[in-house]
Amino acid sequence: MSDAHPSKRVSSVRLVLLGTGTSAGVPVIGCDCDVCKSDDPRDRRTRSGAALFFTDPDGVERVILIDCGPDHREHSLRLGLKRVDAIFFTHDHVDHTFGLDDVRRYNALMKSPIEVFADFRTRDFLERVYRHIFRRHENVNDSFVADLIMRTIAAGEPVDFRGLRITPFEVLHGRLPVLAFRIEALDGNGRVAGDQPAALPLAYCTDLSAMPPAAWPRLRGLKTLVLDMLRYRAHPTHLTVSEALGIAAEVGAGRTVFVHMTHDIRHATLAAELPPGCELGYDGLVVDGA
Repeated sequence: MSDAHPSKRVSSVRLVLLGTGTSAGVPVIGCDCDVCKSDDPRDRRTRSGAALFFTDPDGVERVILIDCGPDHREHSLRLGLKRVDAIFFTHDHVDHTFGLDDVRRYNALMKSPIEVFADFRTRDFLERVYRHIFRRHENVNDSFVADLIMRTIAAGEPVDFRGLRITPFEVLHGRLPVLAFRIEALDGNGRVAGDQPAALPLAYCTDLSAMPPAAWPRLRGLKTLVLDMLRYRAHPTHLTVSEALGIAAEVGAGRTVFVHMTHDIRHATLAAELPPGCELGYDGLVVDGA
């Protein structure tokens, strides 16, 4: 069947890398290594996260956060964010979740709640840590807290949101299964569009040490792959440089951008050694298919 509503699609899609560093960030506290002392702004890496900007099929500009770490306030001020429509969490670790309290400001600006999508483990963590938000009635003072609508998601169960299909799938962060996301645009009939705009289809895969067999079908036909690359030496819960390059070669996306890098990696040095189609991410990098 042809697309009966070709104009009713998302447009102006771009992914902005908010933070490309590890849980410690770069510079690392108390470190005097060359990368931590570097004057290259690409070597300054805040905690990991991204923002997907797009115009929905009704012409409304939307913003989706992927994770919301402890540097989110800095990210927001840098970008001049005034709205967030949804937050998709990859997992429950502190460096991916400890900015959630700051999103209350968007509630005030938008005068509407924010939808939060997380698997059961992460939802349980958020509701326990942010008890003052999710059990507001128990607060001694009725203070200004975020207005959130929790949605439980699971690997393999797509979420259709404002003209996008966002499909969670599991990757392995050491022994911990965490979520990655495949993001695609829908056509006017609510199916995945044959002609994808900008950098879509895109897969965002941070915090992993192995790609399980069930994940590989989600990596087919990508224009863009955002992928973990921690350091050169082995690590129990993250990909090394060589492991990340191996996955990138097997996936064969049009563009692969590496994130979640520690201070072992100097941007200018490694960037010059990467094969065609691969690049190092940096805070503020815009991925838009151009």
